[in-house]
Amino acid sequence: MEEAKQQKLVRFGGITGHHDPAVIAAGLRRYPFDVTLVALNAADKHHPHPFAPTVLPVAQTRRVGVVAMKVPAYGRLFSSGALAGMHQAMGYTLSLPEVHCCVIAAETVAQLEHNVTIARAFKPLMESEMAAIEQRTATTWQENTFFRNWT
Repeated sequence: MEEAKQQKLVRFGGITGHHDPAVIAAGLRRYPFDVTLVALNAADKHHPHPFAPTVLPVAQTRRVGVVAMKVPAYGRLFSSGALAGMHQAMGYTLSLPEVHCCVIAAETVAQLEHNVTIARAFKPLMESEMAAIEQRTATTWQENTFFRNWT
């Protein structure tokens, strides 16, 4: 990584993972990464090994940028009925402390445009709104964190 930076092949280096937040946190402690890409969504709080409380404090201390992925859990947060739409999924994740942005796949141009509209209108959610969303995902967390089994 250092050699690639010195040669101006890369400007920033990052660490990512779907499975174990402890591995990401340890990596952030061991190397001065610029950014981390981690799976964060409203169901993550209920997982036995959640990313947010494990990775976000380390990222803050190390001044590492945080990009969230798996925000709508491939739409399963909506199809399960846990959340009403992207405004809740994106609003929740972007309201987590130290999350700077998110990446969300779009299947159509209309879906992309809708996501951009939501992102532009984003305002951090209040604690009560965050708690309400967390309550809605409490019974569906397993189906909405399925990607955590990817290795």
